[in-house]
Amino acid sequence: MTETTKLSYWYCNGCQRNLFHGEFRFNCTVCNNYDYCEQCAATLDPPHPHRMIRELAYGCEEGKETDVIDMATGIRVATALYWDRHCMGVRDVDKDNPSLYTDSYSWLTFKTVGDRSKNFGHGLRGLIEPRGYLGICAANRPEWMITDFACTTHNGLSIYFMGDIEKYGSIKQYDYVTIGPDDCLTIIYTSGSTGFPKGAMMSESTFRSAFPRWCLSSSIDQITFSYRPLAWTTDRDAIIATFFNGGRTGFSTGDPSRLMEELALVRPSSFGGPPSIWNKIYTEFKAALSLITLSHSPEVIETEEQHLLQQFSKLIPNRCKTISIGGAKASPVILNFMKRCFTHCTVIESYGISECGGITCDNDVGNALQYRLESIPDMGYTLDDKPFPRGELLVKTPHMFSGYINNPEETHAALTEDGFFRTGDVVELRTCHNVLPSLHVVDRKKNFFKLSQGQFVSPEFLQGIYIQSPFVHQIYIHGDLLADSVTAVIVLNQAYAQAFSLNHNLTPLDMNNPDPLFYGALLQDLRSIAEKESLRKHEIPSRIIIDFQPFTSENGLLTSSMKPCRHKLAAHYADRLKTTSITIEQQLKTIIETATGQSMSIDKEDNLFLANGGDSLSAVRLSRMIENDLGIPIPLNILFDPKMTLQQLTTLIQDPSQLSSLSQSLVPQLLNDADLDLNITIGKRKITSDCPSMIFITGTTGFVGAFLLAELLTVYRGECKFVCLVRCSSSTKALDCIRETMLFYQIWKDDYQDRIIALQGDLAKSCFELDNETYELLAREIDVIFHCGASVNFVLPYSQLCGPNVCGTREIIRFVTHMPSACIPIQYISTMSVLPPDVEKEISIEETSPDRLTSGYAQSKWVAEKLIVKASRCGLPVVIYRLGLICGDSRSGACNQNDLYTLLFDAMMRMGCYPETALHGDVNGLPVDFTVKTIVNLSKVQPDVYGNVYHVVNPNGEIGFEDVIQAMRSCGVEMKSVCGEEWRMKVKTIADENSRFESVREFLFDSAFRERRKVSSVEFSNAGCLSDFPSVDKVYMFRCVSFILDNIVHK
Repeated sequence: MTETTKLSYWYCNGCQRNLFHGEFRFNCTVCNNYDYCEQCAATLDPPHPHRMIRELAYGCEEGKETDVIDMATGIRVATALYWDRHCMGVRDVDKDNPSLYTDSYSWLTFKTVGDRSKNFGHGLRGLIEPRGYLGICAANRPEWMITDFACTTHNGLSIYFMGDIEKYGSIKQYDYVTIGPDDCLTIIYTSGSTGFPKGAMMSESTFRSAFPRWCLSSSIDQITFSYRPLAWTTDRDAIIATFFNGGRTGFSTGDPSRLMEELALVRPSSFGGPPSIWNKIYTEFKAALSLITLSHSPEVIETEEQHLLQQFSKLIPNRCKTISIGGAKASPVILNFMKRCFTHCTVIESYGISECGGITCDNDVGNALQYRLESIPDMGYTLDDKPFPRGELLVKTPHMFSGYINNPEETHAALTEDGFFRTGDVVELRTCHNVLPSLHVVDRKKNFFKLSQGQFVSPEFLQGIYIQSPFVHQIYIHGDLLADSVTAVIVLNQAYAQAFSLNHNLTPLDMNNPDPLFYGALLQDLRSIAEKESLRKHEIPSRIIIDFQPFTSENGLLTSSMKPCRHKLAAHYADRLKTTSITIEQQLKTIIETATGQSMSIDKEDNLFLANGGDSLSAVRLSRMIENDLGIPIPLNILFDPKMTLQQLTTLIQDPSQLSSLSQSLVPQLLNDADLDLNITIGKRKITSDCPSMIFITGTTGFVGAFLLAELLTVYRGECKFVCLVRCSSSTKALDCIRETMLFYQIWKDDYQDRIIALQGDLAKSCFELDNETYELLAREIDVIFHCGASVNFVLPYSQLCGPNVCGTREIIRFVTHMPSACIPIQYISTMSVLPPDVEKEISIEETSPDRLTSGYAQSKWVAEKLIVKASRCGLPVVIYRLGLICGDSRSGACNQNDLYTLLFDAMMRMGCYPETALHGDVNGLPVDFTVKTIVNLSKVQPDVYGNVYHVVNPNGEIGFEDVIQAMRSCGVEMKSVCGEEWRMKVKTIADENSRFESVREFLFDSAFRERRKVSSVEFSNAGCLSDFPSVDKVYMFRCVSFILDNIVHK
């Protein structure tokens, strides 16, 4: 480089002078932006304590910026603008021993690269016509890019071969070839991780669109390190972008064992790598840390961990300010490690595709991306998945390829009719309020495999989890149609494995016959990780294959882009992966017997569940066990189907697609049941007075029913009697059941028993299973009915709740119309659950549809209310009260022990924690005493007003979860905030240990903290029901929490 007086962007930290353009500087490999001039580097005493590397100083570019219209022009402009800068470099070879490398790089200038590209291009023209094909067969080196630039400027398609014809080109010159924007400029190859690589054709305009910055003046020292195959897009694009910005690229020697060494020599300004590189760094860190844990206290371990993080952070040079992970799905464990370790860098997770360019950065979707998801029902990924839609990602970007070369079939399969590209990636589309949507990759569609019981498994997801084990250096998760769980091929971290063996006095490691203690420790470690991550049973390796030989690109088990080559891994370990397994039917039999506690014959033809003593709790347990062990979620209505046999359930698990058709067949039944002929005759309306002599009330052993009975006993004093129907073994037991319930809720008075007529009976049975004489007497004497009885169960399917809730309501209607002379008015207690999610107003049930009601309870109450309204339209006097969330007594705090929120608060206090997301939520409930007081008051002050529908809800009484948690602390319970992952683990543990929480596990996971819908209560408010509304405040919540703690948690 010629001498100049032009100043560079750098100055000497020794003599404090500005360095000249073209002068060499000596840059510190540790200190940020610390340079010496050549004289200071040679003479300063003492010398700088860190290693310094000779680099070139340069200043602002001379020359006018030129509008670049195509790639070829861009190459020529960049060559002229940055002509005397370093452009491309290779590692030096030891002159005395060519088999060795030195710790230095030699650099070509932009002018040299430009001249060689020009000469080589002209030389090619003597051999190949423009638009001809040229192959480059070379490792990553400047000559690769020189050939690429030559082909670009002369429009020869580069597919990869190189010969030395520059000399010919320096003699014989040709005119440059004009390249049209739609002309095919180059071919980019896919990685081949799931099969043979395909060549994606790129037009000039498409390829150019990947480089938004062209030949702009900048003082930023942009340096790239190239080590990945240039046949792929990542490094090739990075080199061209660096070239256009006047930066330089250092090439790797191609030896993977020297990768980190050469990274330290080149010291790029940014560095990107596939998960395999970061996994290797993480496994080395984890193994080093695990060796410390074998012999030190937790305090020492924490200090040593920080020290190790500092040591490992030096693997990424201090000059590198951005690191990225891409090319395959990144494990959250690895991403977290990268952010903890490389704190001097910004960590980016990138996702792009050879055929389409970049798609997301840190999962965020850019504004230019057009995309949609397509369901994959066979694999269980659909747009209807909750909480977020999932499916295959289809995209359309400004960087779309033109098709696969010589492969029209694959091109047709990859593109939709409207031009969207099928990425082959299964993603989850997450959306939140006021936040841009984000795409989270689950796995490659081709990577998924199916196990014998029909569930699909994502191996990359599992590999990203099990990499946490200190035993694991590399892992390959395998499965096939004959296996009921996955198998793991593990390349051991030899340092940790040897230390473990030495610490336990084990024999030398043998991969074919490992020591049972070593094998058991490895398997247990994987199981512990699986439990921590809430994996299902089939996702836990039942068998491990141990190897010492790493997966590498040299042995073909990694692709050249360092991705696991799954089809080659499967072939390599084929003999060792062979296995046998028990049948699904045998597994199901064992699971059912465990869940119900009853033995069964495998040939039994009657119902597999009900015949074995199944109830709602064991149904939940069975459904969860089937999902955990066999991977298929079975709806409870399937288990309760009286025609479901073991063989039929086996078929459903083998072909889960049949489940959707079975689950969708319920709506016609609901409509049919709601349209049943009541076969009643409505006589005159029974005249009621302010002082009825006999009231019939159902549901008095339930929460609302018990308080309703207490309120009626208070309001109607004197001679009024209360007939209570109770399902139990005898009439004496019936009164005991009512007394025990009211005692628990602290509302029992001894004088009540003289006014309560407790009858043994069953709502769902004909005539309530009463004798004819009693039934006739009641039909004559009853003045009004408060029908509060129902089976409130959010687990059982419609088939199991139809009896008490639908048939019971039908029997009530028949009872009140039994006497032709006068029909009995009904005060009917319904629920807000009968309304679809988007309905808020107090509308008739006839204006709604059951197609979006998901729980058996909501479905059964919808049908029951339809029957009530049908009877009302025939003339039956009816008032409907739809209850929302009913909370504890405002006086004592007495709560429904089976309410979902009581269960939530109970669980929170037992565990001593709450999820951090809870603080954003609230509970919107109505105290039970006020609820029943309102119902009784409305029935009393409006005795002749029927047909009304009231939404009995709290319109403005929200209680923040923050107040709930404070109330728990005021009761002496220590409460701490935990992350969502830890909360789910604790809920899983308490549900496994305490059957009280087993059936509401999913609600406790996250449903409890979701925003609740707001519903209208206009009729309720207009009736004057909120005039004496009790305070729902911190004092009230303290009473409720105290009651739960004293009467439920500590009992």
